[in-house]
Amino acid sequence: MNTKKLIIALSFCLIVNVLFINCRKIDSVSPIESSLVTGTGSVDVSWTFDKAHSNVTWESKYLDWSAGMLNGRFNNFNFNPKFIFNQSDLSKCSISAWVQLSSIDSGEPGRDGIGKCIRSYMGITYLDSMKTITNPNSDSAWFNSSSFVKSGSGYVVFGNLRFNKYRAPSGFPDGTPIIKPAIMYLVYNGTNDFDNNGDQVNDRYRASFSAKLKFKRSDFIDTKSTVQWVPVPTLADQTGNISAANNKTYGVWTTNIADEMSFSFNAQFYKNH
Repeated sequence: MNTKKLIIALSFCLIVNVLFINCRKIDSVSPIESSLVTGTGSVDVSWTFDKAHSNVTWESKYLDWSAGMLNGRFNNFNFNPKFIFNQSDLSKCSISAWVQLSSIDSGEPGRDGIGKCIRSYMGITYLDSMKTITNPNSDSAWFNSSSFVKSGSGYVVFGNLRFNKYRAPSGFPDGTPIIKPAIMYLVYNGTNDFDNNGDQVNDRYRASFSAKLKFKRSDFIDTKSTVQWVPVPTLADQTGNISAANNKTYGVWTTNIADEMSFSFNAQFYKNH
């Protein structure tokens, strides 16, 4: 190859390379502008619970004797009244949180659907023989705090867990809540000041919290109830319903899910300024 041809070939390669570099798409992620808010953390009734950026999850061993874990989430949850946190005065803190048990979701339709097993194991029963109408007496779990104590990098929250309800054979009036002492471990993740609308001015505070609560299902469900009681049983259910009528609580006991369960929540709150 003579010198002229070599120069032409090199020039062509250079032009192609430049065009390739200029046309190549550069991937980038726009940073979320925020700054940590210093000082004492505080969330009061003027703050809004950001449910879309929050979640409640659950976890248990798949079987009492298994090391494998089964987990999922609850799709319906909230606070009533509002969550209150005051880092400088713990006596003002308050948590009253609930989950709708029938909104349990493990990602497996054969386990989660209407009339399927996992709802029964949570203490849920139904008002119709087709098991499509959930009994409201058995469809919620509540944690209500009584006091907060600082512990390490977080807080120990003492309170009560209300999970499931009694049936009349227990000696309590039908629908009496089952309430037991419980401890929640809470971490305050801090408050940041965000640019919420992209105008380069920080205009919204966001506070974040994480918490975990452990409990035993056997404290809230009659461990002898192996057949679900149905108010209006189908012909197929009638035989089992005779013994199920003696169930002391709603729901069905099983060791397909281990006795100990944990509920965890990650909660975000915001306030404009």
